[in-house]
Amino acid sequence: MGETYKNILVAVDGSDQAEVAFQEAIKIAKRNGTALHVLYVIEEMSNYFGELTMSMGTVMEELRENEEEEMKKRVAKAHELGVDNVHTYVMYGYPKSLIADFTEAEEPMDLIVIGRTGLNGLQRALVGSTTSYVVNHTDANVLVVNTTKK
Repeated sequence: MGETYKNILVAVDGSDQAEVAFQEAIKIAKRNGTALHVLYVIEEMSNYFGELTMSMGTVMEELRENEEEEMKKRVAKAHELGVDNVHTYVMYGYPKSLIADFTEAEEPMDLIVIGRTGLNGLQRALVGSTTSYVVNHTDANVLVVNTTKK
């Protein structure tokens, strides 16, 4: 329990659960006076559609531009709530491994904050959740934010 975190990664995907995780990560970053790293992964469609991805380049770029605008809002929100050291990343790839093995920052992450579930229910049913994968494959501590109402 007395862990002081220096670098906190929060994974967001536009879901309500991810936004609650983002809010929790802001609180922890503020309490620790630490850097907050916000990651959004655009899952490469080739994982599902193979060659069709070539014709989807425009769609993927629009998604990236939209998410970069959302990241600006997240930075503003973090600043408003007292966290000034905020870094954002919009990446293409496989969310599970990019979150668990995050290496974009200069220093390793001490804590990963992630929602219990995200947007992709079908994938979760077929191959297990991103959250479960991250918990089992990262060296960082993981805080799973439970947003289920009782």
